[in-house]
Amino acid sequence: MKLRNGFELKKYDGQYQVVCTDKTVSFNNSIILGETSAFLWKQLSTGEKSKEELLNSLLSNFDISTVLALSDIDSFVKILSGNGIIE
Repeated sequence: MKLRNGFELKKYDGQYQVVCTDKTVSFNNSIILGETSAFLWKQLSTGEKSKEELLNSLLSNFDISTVLALSDIDSFVKILSGNGIIE
């Protein structure tokens, strides 16, 4: 999976927010990401990643269980897919 062009992660007042930078895309949603989701975004911003690669990155960088990491990844992907941000 990978991020669609035209979307960026910005940090405002300590919160991570997804913003659309492509003026040809109609996007009026407000998506706020937590620390784990922002980390996943940054992983995808470096190029296409598999779910397994995202899982391994989370487990290497956060003190969380595999079950929680998989749940976080699924929630993250669902939100981005539902808003047309992930391919």
